[in-house]
Amino acid sequence: MTIKSVIAELVRKECEAYRLVDLGLLSSVEEGVCLLLPVFGAADLSVLENFARFRVWRREVLLQFYRQLDYAGFIREAGDSASFRCFLFGLKRRIIATLREQYKGPTIDKELAVPGKTLAFKLSAMLDEELFLKERPLLLTIDTPVILEEICRDDCRNFFPVDLENLMIRLEKDDSEFWDDLYLTVKKIAETVTSGQSVSILYRKDVLQDVWTDTSLLLHDKVVEKNIPVFETSLHFRNYIARMCLNKCREAVRKYNLPDIVLTVTGEMSSDVFLYEEETEDDIGLQDGNLHDIDCDDEVEVKRGLAVVFWDKLEPWYSELTRGIEEKAELIFLHYVEGLSYEKIAAMKDREVSVEERSRLAGKLRQDVVRTRRLLRQRFVELLKGK
Repeated sequence: MTIKSVIAELVRKECEAYRLVDLGLLSSVEEGVCLLLPVFGAADLSVLENFARFRVWRREVLLQFYRQLDYAGFIREAGDSASFRCFLFGLKRRIIATLREQYKGPTIDKELAVPGKTLAFKLSAMLDEELFLKERPLLLTIDTPVILEEICRDDCRNFFPVDLENLMIRLEKDDSEFWDDLYLTVKKIAETVTSGQSVSILYRKDVLQDVWTDTSLLLHDKVVEKNIPVFETSLHFRNYIARMCLNKCREAVRKYNLPDIVLTVTGEMSSDVFLYEEETEDDIGLQDGNLHDIDCDDEVEVKRGLAVVFWDKLEPWYSELTRGIEEKAELIFLHYVEGLSYEKIAAMKDREVSVEERSRLAGKLRQDVVRTRRLLRQRFVELLKGK
């Protein structure tokens, strides 16, 4: 190993990391080597043998390198160019990808993003433009791409993961890239809703398309016009979308003149349980007072009140209803809210059982859900009556 070869490797890595040739700061790696050799070519090879000394030497080499390239002048003159903005966008995306891999906490993706997509770590063109306008004054002060990367990393750490509040801001601003991914979630929810309906196979695709399209359009208009409730959690927002889908599903069934829809093939629970006639400001997060106003003798009001508590896990009602039967209550949530079949739930619980045993477990889960629904309704009425 020689000093020249080490310098060549340093320049090559800088060119790859910061696209120096693509951006026009250098014509080639060899040009960069020629700039540095007159200054550092006579360095003692012993500098390569001690890591601490090498780090100091490397820093000096790169600082001189970017001074000779006049990187600060390049940022001032070309910082707004399309090529530099493209490079900056790619740099941020790499930083965000690393943040996503390292992040271990909960994000909005669990409820609002389909597999393979992300809303929590999404950098759209519109968002990138907003971040760039904030970064621009700082960029004018830098003289090396290392500092540039540090500024971008700090900004990304401060903004990502996108929380529910910032997601709603993106949607209200009509950020098309965020909407496109959310529409996929709407489709998934619409599929869950329509797949559980007693709809002829001849009409199911049409019903699904209507539900997905109509819900997407309605949701978009409501959000952009700021005509929606304030959601406390991403689960509340998902449930709001789900109830929209249920309403649009009923409209589609009426449109095709099909029999009234149900949530199970046996018709044990009608769609009214998870249905509002229309969305209002009270759709999400009903207050205790609203629940106490429910007429216990009105089956429809009882069903809808129970649905709100269960969809939104509204406290303290949800904990009181599910005390001692938390696991069985979760079965109902998985089946009706997440749309999982009893067979899939059985597979989740025990992946190593035989097909026959899994079928037997699925049957038991179905019976548990029927009994638990009855118990939940009984408890809910008792709570409403103050027993």
